[in-house]
Amino acid sequence: MGLTKTLQSLLKEQNKHFISVDNKFFKRWKYIIILIMKMNPNYKHCVIYRKRYKRLNYFVVVGLKYNGKNMKRRTSGFAKKYINRHRNYRCIYCDDKLNYDNATSDHIIPISSGGNNTKVNLIVCCRYCNNERGNTPFREYLRYKNKNYRSIKFI
Repeated sequence: MGLTKTLQSLLKEQNKHFISVDNKFFKRWKYIIILIMKMNPNYKHCVIYRKRYKRLNYFVVVGLKYNGKNMKRRTSGFAKKYINRHRNYRCIYCDDKLNYDNATSDHIIPISSGGNNTKVNLIVCCRYCNNERGNTPFREYLRYKNKNYRSIKFI
C-alpha cells in the first residue's frame, strides 16, 4: 500500500481494536504517522513495538481504540492461558518465576490513560509488580525495575 492510502486509512479508521503498521514503514514515516494518529478521535495514540501477534510479525501498534472513560472486562484468563503455554515464564519486571497464584495481566498503556484490553496491549507479570507499577509508563517502570533494560534505548 502506498503512503497516502495508508495515512488515509489511519485517519479514517473507526472499527478495529487497534491500528498497526509495519515496523520498517513506521521507522521511515514515524512523525507523519504520529501526527495522523493524533488527528483520529476514535483512537488513543500510542507506540507499542510487537514482535509477533497472530499473523503479524515485527509491527508497531500506533493506536488503541478509545472506548470511553472506564471499560471493565476481566483479563485474568489471559495470564492463566499464557502460563499454560509458557511453563518457565518469568516476570518481565522483577524476573520472578510466574505461576497460577502470582500471574496477572498488565496493560502496557493503562486503561486510565486510554488503553484497552486487546492482547497487543497486555503482558503477563507478577501481582506485586502490577500493583506497584500503577500508572507509571511501561518503559520507565521496566528500566527502573529490571537491570537488563536500563541501557536499552528501545524496548
